Amino acid sequence: MSVINTNTAATLTANALTENQRAMNQTMERLSTGSRINSAKDDAAGLAIVSKMDAQIAGLNQAVRNANDGIAQIQTVDGAAIEIDEMLQRMRELAVQAVNTTNTASDLVLINKEFTALATAIDGVANNTQFNDTNQISAATTNTYQIGQDASQTMAVTFQDFNLAAGAATGTAGKTTFASITDAQVVAMDDAVTFTLFDGETLSLAAADTADLASVAGLAQLFNVKADAAGLAVTASGTNAGGLVLTADVAKVNVNAAASVVNATANAGNDLTVTATTTATGADGGVMGADLSAYLTLGANAQGGGTIAALDVAIAGVAAQRADFGAWMNRLEHTVDNLTQTSQNTSAARSRIADADYAAETSELARTQIIAQAATAMLSQANQQAQSVLALLK
Repeated sequence: MSVINTNTAATLTANALTENQRAMNQTMERLSTGSRINSAKDDAAGLAIVSKMDAQIAGLNQAVRNANDGIAQIQTVDGAAIEIDEMLQRMRELAVQAVNTTNTASDLVLINKEFTALATAIDGVANNTQFNDTNQISAATTNTYQIGQDASQTMAVTFQDFNLAAGAATGTAGKTTFASITDAQVVAMDDAVTFTLFDGETLSLAAADTADLASVAGLAQLFNVKADAAGLAVTASGTNAGGLVLTADVAKVNVNAAASVVNATANAGNDLTVTATTTATGADGGVMGADLSAYLTLGANAQGGGTIAALDVAIAGVAAQRADFGAWMNRLEHTVDNLTQTSQNTSAARSRIADADYAAETSELARTQIIAQAATAMLSQANQQAQSVLALLK
């Protein structure tokens, strides 16, 4: 059948040419951008995956920079600690020299000039060591490094105070005896109470045993101590039969001290006689172990060897802190290596999803170009076929 109003062959050819043109445009877009996914219609699921990978890769790369910044910060502080250690070593050498009885009084004065100058220099280093315009070792500070792409992936490090005076021990030694706690003082409190012991066990006491002591906080208040971070956190151990024994921990940051002990002995009638002993065995945020600014190379401390002993503690404290520095730097370096490797592998996985395969796309471009040329020729032929109708009109 010969018709001219509807050229079916030309319509089919035009549709095929349009579809091929769409495929060729997509291929040319991919070759132009280098990306396989240029819009959501290209691969909706792949686009979502790539978006998450982009966030992960960016987070990993930033975490690498964060860790490297942390290494730089610790290296800065460690460099200052090296100088402080060298000055402490020289101060110890002077202290050893001063102890020798061959020195005259004037000799000791001269030795002490360098000793005190070095002590001043140590405090100068401690107070002036900065990273990014921030003092680092003039006070105990905790730094938190974000070393992963997720919020929970952090690392905390604490720089101790390197000032000489910061080495003074905290706390008070000796015993403080509190007045007896009678039934009348605790009658308004609740019934039984359960104490959590340091070893993880619990001690539950009925009202008859506790004289209605309701809580650790309430018990601590009766003992005239504070059960919070600034004071004493009270827990209990032992049994009522052998006497109620309460242990109070000195809740101070960076205090390497044994817990203060509060002994409460149950007397007749549930009265409690309380004694408290606080023992300070460390420094509050300092590494020196003692206030070295008070030690000289002359006087009782020096002649009795006290200065040498104090310097030994300070040198050991600096060495311990530098060991921490080394451990932290090694950890951060391994973290950087791991983050870099993870970022590299994630980038490779992303590439397999999002990047254009140029070998495949150039082949596709050649295919669509050939089809476009052929379809154009066929469209021309389809249009010419209608002209054969004119022969019937002659």
